Amino acid sequence: MDEKEIEKLFLSLIENSRQNTDAVRNVFSILVKSTLKYRDHMLESKGVVVTVEDVRTSLNWLAPALAIGNIPETDKKVSLELLKLWLDDLK
Repeated sequence: MDEKEIEKLFLSLIENSRQNTDAVRNVFSILVKSTLKYRDHMLESKGVVVTVEDVRTSLNWLAPALAIGNIPETDKKVSLELLKLWLDDLK
């Protein structure tokens, strides 16, 4: 997954959002930076490729995690780690 794919994914979410504000764009900027950092770390340290599907899964979990603190119980380790990283970075 290259940087353009990640940015395209997040930009499509912003474009479809009813709240295309500076605050929303700032949150997505943080998420893009965190995702790229995580992607690079996983590839360099573990040889694991973070996929678009990993990121989409994490995005699906993000709103419930922010709203009610719901962290899914799952075996999708990459998506779960990415979600936790996002939550830490958004604090």
